Amino acid sequence: MTASPPELTLVIPCYNEEVRLGSTIPEVLAYLASRPDPAELILVDDGSQDGTHALMERWASRSTSVRVARLWPNQGKGAALARGVLLAEGRVVAFLDADLSYPLEDIERLLDALRSGADLAIGGRDLATGSARSSYSLGRRITSQGFNKLVEWILGLGIPDTQCGFKAFHRQVAQALFSHLTISRFGFDVEILYLALRWGLIIERIPARMTHRPGSSVRLFQDSLQMLRDMLRIRRNARLGRYPEQMPR
Repeated sequence: MTASPPELTLVIPCYNEEVRLGSTIPEVLAYLASRPDPAELILVDDGSQDGTHALMERWASRSTSVRVARLWPNQGKGAALARGVLLAEGRVVAFLDADLSYPLEDIERLLDALRSGADLAIGGRDLATGSARSSYSLGRRITSQGFNKLVEWILGLGIPDTQCGFKAFHRQVAQALFSHLTISRFGFDVEILYLALRWGLIIERIPARMTHRPGSSVRLFQDSLQMLRDMLRIRRNARLGRYPEQMPR
């Protein structure tokens, strides 16, 4: 823990990320150290089977800004983020992926949106221009576009890019949203945004500059089918009254 309450908590979910974390952790800590306010990094090991957890623990022993949580067995990115968010002590909570596909300095744009009155700020890859929009393969772009059209057809969120892994929240908002999460894998983003809209929260979208990194754990066909099931689950949950009408305080 940091000596005074952190202003920012950054949560990174990890599954078999031993290779990436060797460079990711020092880069993130250097960014957090450059900020004027105290910050903490929460690393969540989602049932890794390599040396990810041991590496996390080594960094936690070196830095008071690093905390580690572990899920076992693997439960999914949504579950890992929920664990980290519920442990967060920062006034603001942000999350991103272990491959750092989004520039760390762009976190400040998310925070500016929160300071301006948003309850949550989310990246939108569709808002980016030029080369920032072309780093995904054609297959990934087609699949992503198809998924977002499916989300709109089933749930009508009005958000063209729900899956961008670059989001920030006021801590109370994040903890309320993730406390009511029922989807533990890749469909969790949609459930979070569905709840935020249901509760009348202010969502601000900012352009997300992304650089595609190899080694993604996303399986296009299998995960697309699972996300379709997740969308139907969200709609069923809403129909059965399983979500609060308003954000719990």
